[in-house]
Order: sequence, then C-alpha cells, then structure tokens
Amino acid sequence: MALAGSTLPEKKSLLLEAALSLMMMKGYQGTTVDEICAEAGVTKGSFFHYFKSKEELGKAAIDHFEKLQMNLMGKAALNQISDAWERLHAYLDFFADLAKDSEAPSSCLTAVISQEMSDIHDDFRALCAEKLLNNTKPLQEILEAVLQEEHPSRELDSQQLSEYFLSIYQGSLILAKARNDRSVLVRNVELFRQYIVQLFDKAG
Repeated sequence: MALAGSTLPEKKSLLLEAALSLMMMKGYQGTTVDEICAEAGVTKGSFFHYFKSKEELGKAAIDHFEKLQMNLMGKAALNQISDAWERLHAYLDFFADLAKDSEAPSSCLTAVISQEMSDIHDDFRALCAEKLLNNTKPLQEILEAVLQEEHPSRELDSQQLSEYFLSIYQGSLILAKARNDRSVLVRNVELFRQYIVQLFDKAG
C-alpha cells in the first residue's frame, strides 16, 4: 500500500503503513503504539522521533490514506477523457473494477475512525469530515461537467449526488465485509449508474 514516489523517511513510511493496516483492522482505540512499532519493525524511540503521540500518527495515517486513494484514482487518467459523460462512466468503471480487485482495501480508514471517534474526539471528527468531503469532489466535478455539456439549464445538486454515491460505496464496503463477498460493491455501483442514466434521461 506504499505511496509510489514517496519522499518520506523509510521508518516514518513504515510507521504510517503499519498504523493504516492495523487501524483499519482493529480500529484506532484497539491499536497500540507497541503494536504499530512491532508491525513496522521499528523501535519506540523511532516512533516518538517522527510522531509526538498516537493521536498525531492517527491523523497522519488518515492523510496518508487519502493520498493513497488519490494516487490510485490518478492511475485511471480520468482527466484525459474529454467527454464528460464518458468520463462519468469511466469513474464508475474505476470503482466497479476496484470492487472486483481482491487486493484492494476492504475498508476505508477515514470511515473506520469516523465511526469510532467522532462522538468523542472533535479533532478526529472534523478531519474525517474534511477527508470524506474531499472524496466527493472528483465525482462532483464530473457531474457538473456533464450538466454543462448535456443539460446546462438543468438544476441538479451535484454535491448531493456525489455524497449519495459515497454513502452507497461506504455502506457496500460494510456489507461486503459482513458477507465476505465483494460482489455487493459491484452491484451497487451498477445500480447507481442506472440511477444516473435514468436521471439524465429524464432531464433530457
């Protein structure tokens, strides 16, 4: 899960990767500094050289996870597709393909920490809210481009639609884990695609 081209010091990168892996599996509170150090293969002294506390590492891990997501999406080269409607389908294809990839993360660190910490830690809640909003921006921009190209007079809330897709995918991740079956992710991406197609057909 390492970030390609990362300029982070090796031990810091190892700590981030260990924190990301353990916290997605065990949650923030269920993961200890000792476990993170053992997973990363570094000393506790190295940990406190790079991070003042577990909280600081947790926030850095959320940032790191976002960068991994953006790096992965960048490989889809969506911006190279000039037609907005085709770009929208390519975006949904990306998530459908991701859903089929057994090596892809089965959880979202931001969602895991948000569910666990939002009621008891305002800083984590605010950070998770920011990152989840960032997750909606690529789809929102594509939807706005589709509206501009296809239906410039149509009033449609692209932010609400992008949040709807995020809710669908995050909920599907939970179902996929509970059932040990990632096919629910693919089905729900395709249901969202059908909804979008119908929505724009009605607009036309």
